[in-house]
Amino acid sequence: YLINADDSKVLEYLKVFTFLAKEEIEDIMKKHEEKPELRIAQKTLAFEVVKDIHSKEDAETAVKISESLFTGNIKDLTDNEIELAFKGIPTFNTNEDIILNVLVDNKIATSRREAREFLNNNAITLNGEIINDENYIIDNNRKYNIIRRGKKKYYMGIFE
Repeated sequence: YLINADDSKVLEYLKVFTFLAKEEIEDIMKKHEEKPELRIAQKTLAFEVVKDIHSKEDAETAVKISESLFTGNIKDLTDNEIELAFKGIPTFNTNEDIILNVLVDNKIATSRREAREFLNNNAITLNGEIINDENYIIDNNRKYNIIRRGKKKYYMGIFE
């Protein structure tokens, strides 16, 4: 939420919601104005608020999780971080390891034909990696595997 703060309000938010010194805030805003696309002020605001409410470790974990989600690099997250990041998404248990069967058996695709279509169109990612081979074997070394269908549909598989 804080990373999406409007540029026109982020200075006020930094002053009100953080314990940063006036000089630090001015320095952050100067850097932000030079490269607003990096959202330096918003990221600092989010980090400082989480740090102050929870802890520095929680703030660092939140940064790692959000960066992994934005870059799609989910495989670098630990099982605990995956649990935090994907709380509330559809979850399924399976002992199946062939991607096509996982998609159909867990209602990610309505049929084998649709599953093949998703795979052929590069619409399926597994832990951030595009999968387009219907015979791909899912590595069961992880407790959780995140399947994304399209841009916004996420599923968490617990592999037994």
